[in-house]
Amino acid sequence: MQLLRWLRDVFARYAPGAGAFLPWSGGVLMALAALVAAWDWYGTRPSLRATATVTENVAEMVPGQGVLYSPRLRFRTQTGALIQVVIPDKTDAIEFPAGTSLPVLYPAADPAQAHLATVWRLYATAILLAVLGVVLFDAGLILRILLRRLNPTG
Repeated sequence: MQLLRWLRDVFARYAPGAGAFLPWSGGVLMALAALVAAWDWYGTRPSLRATATVTENVAEMVPGQGVLYSPRLRFRTQTGALIQVVIPDKTDAIEFPAGTSLPVLYPAADPAQAHLATVWRLYATAILLAVLGVVLFDAGLILRILLRRLNPTG
């Protein structure tokens, strides 16, 4: 019973402030996510797009981390040149099996600087900010609804 009383007191003390603060902070995070997504999109506009095929996964032994894999991609540029690159992102598991087709972005001046253009790799920061913003916004609204139901006069 002591724990329940303590929880009720903590809720009564902090819920009004959290109910007022969380929706605003969630809204700010969602707006920031939109800005980051727009910034990322704007930064990739001058890049050229192509569809690459994973030819193999290059294994590398890294001390303390074990074997790490990097996909080797092959694609044709808009001029028809065949380019082969190893993506520097190393993972401990084969992320993309050989034969997988993936979108890539590359600068026109240097196609060897190509990088993967999956949605998660391009917009991971914006996605995480948006999810956190939605969670905080919803938590604040739920707290406000609970407070109104528990104290209809206030």
